[in-house]
Amino acid sequence: MSSSLPKQSDGMYKLVLLHYFISGLCFLLLAVLFLFSIKDISGHYFNPHLLAITHLAALGWGTLVIFGACYQLLPVLLETDLYSSKLPWFTFVLFIPGLFCLIYSFWVFEPGIHMQAGGLLLTSAILTFCITVIRTAKKSKVSSIHKEFIVTSSIWLVATALVGTLLVFNFHYAFLPKDHLQYLRLHAHMGLAGWFLMLIIGVSCKLIPMFLVSRIQLNHLLSWSYYLVNLALLLFLIDGYFYGINLHTYFITMVLLAGLSCYFVYVKKCFDSRLKKKLDIPILKTVLSISLLSLALILIPVIIYSSSKQNGLAVHYSIFYGMLLFMGWITALIMGHAFKTLPFIVWVRKYEHLSGKRKIPMPADLYSSKLLKLQYVSYIAFCILFFCGYLLYSPVMMIIGIGCLLISSVAYLLNLVILIKHKDKSLSHERI
Repeated sequence: MSSSLPKQSDGMYKLVLLHYFISGLCFLLLAVLFLFSIKDISGHYFNPHLLAITHLAALGWGTLVIFGACYQLLPVLLETDLYSSKLPWFTFVLFIPGLFCLIYSFWVFEPGIHMQAGGLLLTSAILTFCITVIRTAKKSKVSSIHKEFIVTSSIWLVATALVGTLLVFNFHYAFLPKDHLQYLRLHAHMGLAGWFLMLIIGVSCKLIPMFLVSRIQLNHLLSWSYYLVNLALLLFLIDGYFYGINLHTYFITMVLLAGLSCYFVYVKKCFDSRLKKKLDIPILKTVLSISLLSLALILIPVIIYSSSKQNGLAVHYSIFYGMLLFMGWITALIMGHAFKTLPFIVWVRKYEHLSGKRKIPMPADLYSSKLLKLQYVSYIAFCILFFCGYLLYSPVMMIIGIGCLLISSVAYLLNLVILIKHKDKSLSHERI
């Protein structure tokens, strides 16, 4: 992979690092806000603190790091130069103030000018990102299912942002014809299935076999996954808009599960046919993330049943479902892939031109393995304690679990700093 990563200008390299670093700060802030929101987590999902936390997780922690990774990986996946080196900076300048305007206004719940400005800035930033992706894809001569996943996911992200902005203005003007919670449910699943799921499948199905050195890749399964996941999402949006959660949702869930099953079989075949037998911590986190996604999927029929019966447990399990996706599936995947992709990005920048000329470190030598282990162990402890504590209605277990998440986020951020600020020590010894 290292030889295939293109070198970028100083500006683009710094921009990629900024995305990773600020995303890491958002992860730490997310853990802190969780600690102050224990009571809110046990209530209804439509409350100011949970809205702030969810959007910080989705945008600041998840989307921001994906943007940064895409600017480096798109040229590799699509085998062409990035459409523009200026547009990503414009996206970043719009995204950051928009993010913190939105998070702050949700936390204190002031649905006025700050919330509206945040929504408009974020939507504008997402539009420019989508333009970068689509124009880069148009330049590419490669025809692959990975390309379709990435382009489609960016379009879904724009749709998610547009609906979210409408909801922000609806707080003040109340112009939407249906219940606000109904639109919120559609908005959330457009982001989860349309943006995160589509992009993660498209990128991971290129990176996983690359990291594992897999001999067999069943690409036809990815095509089935692409069409089935998109079909399920479209059916959910149409049916959900007119009828809400009902018996049709069971059928739509089956379509989604069929699409995800194709993806899971593809990944399993990559693992089974791998030449690299030893699994490192980042890959183990990928396995953990898929396990947490599977657990969340098991909850869907329970949520549908509880909602159709208007059972109070529907809200309880819906919050658990959302936390499994944001703090489980997405978080584990980001924490794993960050230390597979970013070390290569830094290594290519600092060492590729020296390859074969003198002894140089490997990408895995650029960060602390001890911090990576601490991050991994504390995150697993968080998953066990927090999720079990939520199901058992135990605030003590949840608080201890969030304490573990704080440790994990600090270890993650410190390791990012070590990686970003890495200096070639061997070169200084040679000079001496």
